[in-house]
Amino acid sequence: MTTSEALVHPYGGTEAMLGTNPIAIGIPTGAEPFILDIATSRVSMGKIHHHAMTGAPIPDDWAVDADGRRTTDPEAARTGAIAPFGDAKGYGLGLAVELLVASLAGSAFAPEVGGTLDATRQVNKGDIIILIDPAAGEHGPSGLAAYLDRLRASRAADPSRPVAVPGDGMRGRRMKALAEGIDLPDPLHEEIRALSEG
Repeated sequence: MTTSEALVHPYGGTEAMLGTNPIAIGIPTGAEPFILDIATSRVSMGKIHHHAMTGAPIPDDWAVDADGRRTTDPEAARTGAIAPFGDAKGYGLGLAVELLVASLAGSAFAPEVGGTLDATRQVNKGDIIILIDPAAGEHGPSGLAAYLDRLRASRAADPSRPVAVPGDGMRGRRMKALAEGIDLPDPLHEEIRALSEG
C-alpha cells in the first residue's frame, strides 16, 4: 500500500485531499502469479496525463476541474481532482490506506506529500509492504492456479470476451509489446528524445 500527493477528492467533495493510494497484491500461483495493482481513484493520474498529451477528452465522471465541476478536459482535470472509484467505497478504501500508511510509516498525509509528481521536491510519501509465506496457506500455488483457471473457464457475459483475472490483461499487453513494440504519442516521443539528447 502506498500514498501519493493529494489528487483525489473525497466522496461528496470537490477538493483534492487524498492520494490515489494504490494497493498491490501479488500471489504465487504456479506458472503465472496473480497480480492486482489498483489505485483507489477512478483512474490513475497517468491516464489523465495521457489524454492531455494526445488531446483526447476524458469521460465526465473521471475528474473535476479546479472549481469542482465535472470535466471532460484532461488539462482542467490535472489542476482539479480525480474521483474515487466506486464513489463512497473507493473513498473509504483510499482513506483507510491513507490512515494505515501514514500511521505505520510515519509519513505525511496527502495534502503535504510531495516529490512523486514534482522531481524538484524530496519524496515524503509512505509505503507499507507486507510479505506472507505462501507455504503457510492450505491450497498452495497449484491449487490457486487451478481455481484461477476455473474462473477463466466460467461462462462469460459476452462470449467474445472470456472471463479474465487481474494480471491477464497486463501479461497480454506485455507479450504484444515484446512482439510488436510500443505505441508512443508524438509529444511523449519528442520529450523522451529531448531528455536523451540533453
